[in-house]
Amino acid sequence: MTRMAGQAHYTSAPPSTDAPHGGFRFTAVSPTARPALDVLRPLTGYARPPGRDRHHPFPVAFAHDRPDDDAVVLTRTVFTGQDYSGRWGNHFCHAWYATPDELAGLRPVELWDSPDWAPAPRCDDDRGLPDLAQLVPGSAVGPGRVTRLLAGTGAPGVRLLERLLTVVLRALAGEGPGATLVSADPDRVVDWMAAASYPLPVGLAARLTFTTYTARPQDDHHHLTGTRPENGEGVTGPVFHLDRLTGDECPEPGPAARFLAGALGSGRLDVLDTVAELWDAGPADDAGAGVRRLRAACALLAPDTDAEAFAGDGSPLVGFVRGVAELRPQEAGLAPERLRDAAARHLADGTAPLGDVRAALAPLPEPYRPAVLAGLLSALEASAELRTATLDMQACASLAALVEETPDLLAAGPATALHVLRRAPGEPRPAALRILRLFRQGLWEEAETYEALRDLARAEEPEPERAPRLLWRRGPAREKE
Repeated sequence: MTRMAGQAHYTSAPPSTDAPHGGFRFTAVSPTARPALDVLRPLTGYARPPGRDRHHPFPVAFAHDRPDDDAVVLTRTVFTGQDYSGRWGNHFCHAWYATPDELAGLRPVELWDSPDWAPAPRCDDDRGLPDLAQLVPGSAVGPGRVTRLLAGTGAPGVRLLERLLTVVLRALAGEGPGATLVSADPDRVVDWMAAASYPLPVGLAARLTFTTYTARPQDDHHHLTGTRPENGEGVTGPVFHLDRLTGDECPEPGPAARFLAGALGSGRLDVLDTVAELWDAGPADDAGAGVRRLRAACALLAPDTDAEAFAGDGSPLVGFVRGVAELRPQEAGLAPERLRDAAARHLADGTAPLGDVRAALAPLPEPYRPAVLAGLLSALEASAELRTATLDMQACASLAALVEETPDLLAAGPATALHVLRRAPGEPRPAALRILRLFRQGLWEEAETYEALRDLARAEEPEPERAPRLLWRRGPAREKE
C-alpha cells in the first residue's frame, strides 16, 4: 500500500463540538497527520515583525523540519490579522507530515509555492482533510531562478554563495552553526535558500532544514534562518546581509563550496550533475557522512589547485585516491568506468609531479586501482605537456614497474609508455630491447623509436673526466636535490 503524506490546519478558531474552548488549535486534520499532532504543534507558531502595523504585508514563514530521521515536516504560516473574537494577532499554519521517501527527488525549497498549500483554514465542520497522494512542487523555484540571481549579482554574488555553502556544509555535518539570512524582501531570502540548495545532490538538499522567516532568529535552530533587518541585530554566528551581499562572522570558503559555487555561477549544471552522480553512488547514510562524500566527489572533479586543498598534499593523484576511498566504492557499487573517466578529467590539467604512482594507487582495491590507472594514462596520453610536467623520475620508475606487470597498459598508452621507458632509472639495455620488440609489433613509429634508442645509448656513454663505467653498473640514478 502506498503511504500518503498527512496534513493539518492550525489557527485561532471558535469553540466547536470537538473543541469546547476557542483559541489556537488544529481545526482540520487528515488521517495520517492525526497521530503526529504532538510533533506538529511546536512547529506551528508565528511572531509578527516588531513595530509592523496592519497596513504592511507580513512575510510568509515557509519551513522545512526533520523532527527525526523518519519524519519530514513542511509548514507554511501566514499572518491573518484578527481572529474570531476580534483579537489582533492571528495566523494560519498549514502543516504537512511525510516520510523522507515521499520527498525523494525533491528539494524542499521547491515546495515554496506548491498548489496544495491552502489559502485559508478549513473549519471543523468540513470533516477533516484528505491525505496528500504526493508532494507537488510549484513553479517559482528552480535552477533558472538561481541562474538569474547569480547573473544579476555577478562576482560578489558567487563569493557570497561560496561562504554560504561553506556554512551549510558545516552545519549539515554538525561542524558549526547554521546561517541567518537577512533581507527586507522575503523573496530574496527564498532566492538564496534556493541558491544554497541547488548545488547539493537532491538527497543531501532534502536534509537541509530552514525557515524563510522568524522574528526570533537568535532562538532558531534551522540550518538556514530567514529574518528581516529589524530582527537581525544581535544574532550570533554567520549572518548574511542579502540586500548588500555582505556577511558577518562568515568563514573563509572551503574548497568544496568554491567548486560548487563556481560551477553554478558559470552555468555548468553538467558538473553539478556529475557530482550528484558520484554522490548518489554512495550509501544512504547520515548527513555528516553525506557531506564527507560530497566533499570527496568534489575533490575528484576539482582542478589541481583545489585538489591540493582537499587532500592537504601536493600530489593530485594522492588527493584523488583519498577522495575515492572516502566514496567507499565497494559498498556503493560504483562503476569502475565512472572512476576511470573522473580520473582522466581530474588529472588532465596537472602540473605537480606524480611521484610514486604505485604507492599512491595502493589504497584502492580491485577493480578500482586499474580503473584509476587507466584514467591517468588516458590523461597522460592526450598531452605531451602533461607528461613532461608530471612524470618525474620517481613516477617513471613506478610506471615502468607497472608496465612490466601489466603489458596491456602499453597498448592503451604507447606515447606514455615510451616516455616512461626512456626516462626510468636503471639499466638502459633492457628498456632498449623492450622498445625494439614493441616497435616490431607496430606500437611506435620508426622516428620516435630511433629517438628513444638514441637517448638510451647516450645514457651508456662514459661520463667525462671519469673512468668509463656503464650506467647499469652504477645502480639507479638519483635526482639532484
